[in-house]
Amino acid sequence: MIGVGLVIAAPLTAQDRIPDVSPPPWRPVLASVILPGAGQLDLGQARGWGYLAMEAVIWTGYGLTRHAGLEDRGAFRDLAWEEARDRVMPRVDGDFDYYERLARWRRSGSFDLEPEVVGVQPERDPDTFNGDAWALALDIVGLPPDASPNDEGYDVALDFYRDRAYPAELLWDWTGRAAALERYRRLMDESDRHLRQSTIILGGVFLNRLVSASDAYLSRLAGSSARLRVQPVRRGADLLPFLTLQVVLP
Repeated sequence: MIGVGLVIAAPLTAQDRIPDVSPPPWRPVLASVILPGAGQLDLGQARGWGYLAMEAVIWTGYGLTRHAGLEDRGAFRDLAWEEARDRVMPRVDGDFDYYERLARWRRSGSFDLEPEVVGVQPERDPDTFNGDAWALALDIVGLPPDASPNDEGYDVALDFYRDRAYPAELLWDWTGRAAALERYRRLMDESDRHLRQSTIILGGVFLNRLVSASDAYLSRLAGSSARLRVQPVRRGADLLPFLTLQVVLP
């Protein structure tokens, strides 16, 4: 965590001021927005290299954490296909919600209990995902659990079931594979954690541009070199870097 503070110091003397080389006042700010540190280098301030280095560190961190998250995602999808989906071919991968449900439901149940019979015979075991989908469909329509195709509203419930239940190529069963299921959940958690971290790190791209552009604007406004120092500040048990931007106005 990094704090940013602004301190306005006493004016410089005429001898201390950096001569105004008169670049357009907006140029250093725009340059810093496009590439942090570019505005400082345009003003002849060596600390621009620090912003550039920070930009490289941010993008490297983002790339590494995102790569780790995507690798974990591929690993848990492969594990589900191998252990819970019995390597059904051709392999069809589901969406995000599908893999979330694999982590919560031990079995999907069947899609069609009697494939040899015309039409779809829904799964009726409420302990399976598809069975729960059929129970929900009946509840929405207002039919009893033992409803038959002859009942009014049955076709509406069946349409809901077809939309929500998973078909044969996406069915799963973790029965007897508790260790594999635990590993699947760990990989999913790791993937989510890495991808969240990458998003947070990416926010540093905006912060680096904001600080660099603000620094360039204030330095250009002052017509003098703003001084930037890192001052460690203790907050509780943690020692956090606290950036103090000291700008000397004419």
